[in-house]
Amino acid sequence: MTVDDIIFEISQRNLIGIALLIAFLFVPIGISLLPYKGDPAKPPLFDRLQARMGLSGLNSGLLFVAIAIWAIIFVSLVLGLLGVIWSFILSPIPQGQAQIWDWRFSLAKMAALTATLGAVVALPFTLIRLTFTRTQTETAVEALFNDKINAAVEDLYAQRQISVPVTDGEKQSHESIWQDDVTRRNGAIDRLEGLVQESPTSAERVARMLSVYVRELSQEYKPIPTPETTDRENLRRWARELKPARSDMQNAVQVLGRLQSISGVTELAGLVDLSGANLQGFDLSQLSFEKSNFSGAKLQGANLGRAQLQGADLGWAQLQGAHLRRAQLQGANLGWAKLQEANLSWAQLQGANLGWAKLQEAKLGGAQLQGAFLGGAKLQGAKLSWAQLQGANLSGAQFDNATSLVNATLRGASAREVDFANSTIKPHQIEAMFGDASVTLPGGHGPDHESWPAHWSKEKLHWADFETQGRAHQTSIGQDPDNPI
Repeated sequence: MTVDDIIFEISQRNLIGIALLIAFLFVPIGISLLPYKGDPAKPPLFDRLQARMGLSGLNSGLLFVAIAIWAIIFVSLVLGLLGVIWSFILSPIPQGQAQIWDWRFSLAKMAALTATLGAVVALPFTLIRLTFTRTQTETAVEALFNDKINAAVEDLYAQRQISVPVTDGEKQSHESIWQDDVTRRNGAIDRLEGLVQESPTSAERVARMLSVYVRELSQEYKPIPTPETTDRENLRRWARELKPARSDMQNAVQVLGRLQSISGVTELAGLVDLSGANLQGFDLSQLSFEKSNFSGAKLQGANLGRAQLQGADLGWAQLQGAHLRRAQLQGANLGWAKLQEANLSWAQLQGANLGWAKLQEAKLGGAQLQGAFLGGAKLQGAKLSWAQLQGANLSGAQFDNATSLVNATLRGASAREVDFANSTIKPHQIEAMFGDASVTLPGGHGPDHESWPAHWSKEKLHWADFETQGRAHQTSIGQDPDNPI
């Protein structure tokens, strides 16, 4: 037999059947996308049906196919049952053995069709009942979870009664007083963290709650004022000796820093609000506070080593003597922050705002400051050895002969209104930067001196012109002005 002998024949009836089958499979998917009663603002018809039946997870087209199949089976069974009943009614009284068996078979068919039809009819009602049962179960679970949250919140403000001795002259007695139950409150904070692990969607609620808790207690437990001293060693010693005002306050902030590491928790941008809080001496190392609000917070002596602080707001925060070694501060706002004696060694500060920050005697060795803004920052005595300052803006920054810039990389950095006269900046570092006539070079030299870099402007530029020419200089040395890393 050759290939030519094989003939494929499709009858018209089969072709119509195939076309109907394809239409049956694909047309419902298009129909299911039609808007509800012609209103585009409402969900499609079958989306509403799915929601009512609790089958929102299914594709609406597949649901349409399932309903169509159910309808075909239902109609077929009804017609079949009616046919059997009709034939049973019209059939004559059985006379012979063969007719008796046919009559019994008709009864069996009727019973089978009736039972099957009952099961088919009950199917949608069973699905609806299961949906209602699931909804009730979910409501009960949610109510139980809310009860757990409420119980933990009540314990956040738990108090206990204690007896204290009271002396009245020679007479001694005892008096009962109320005080905060710190142990119970710590347990409540731990339970709230456990509830977030149980239901990550509650993270936002817990974040707001604990933030309020810490801010409110900070009003009662005021921070210790920073000593008015010019002795840096005394300031360092004072910062090292600072301890948390209360263990439950520190525990609450530590839980806030762990929330974003819980599986299923989305970004809590703006929800962790610790502005103005008393966080002196807190251990917050290796915690996550991305885009959190620490503006005006009292963080003297706090340990933020390796903390995730990308995009955090630390404006006006007091960080004297704080430990920020290897902290991730990309894009953070540290404007006007007090960072005297702070340790920022190897911290990631790309694109951070350090405008007018007080960084006297701060340790910034090896810090990544590419593209950072240090305009007006006080850098007297700051340690910037090996710091990466590519593309950084140093306009208005204050340096002195104790500011260490040993091996600091200043390629593409810009300076305006800066006095380098008494600084230790090297000629090759000046050459790598861009500036204008408002800058004073080491030795007090100006634009007419031979040490003035050729690519620097010999005029005092307006801010817009200064920025334009500074970006042009970055481009000329192969540096991306928007990403000078």
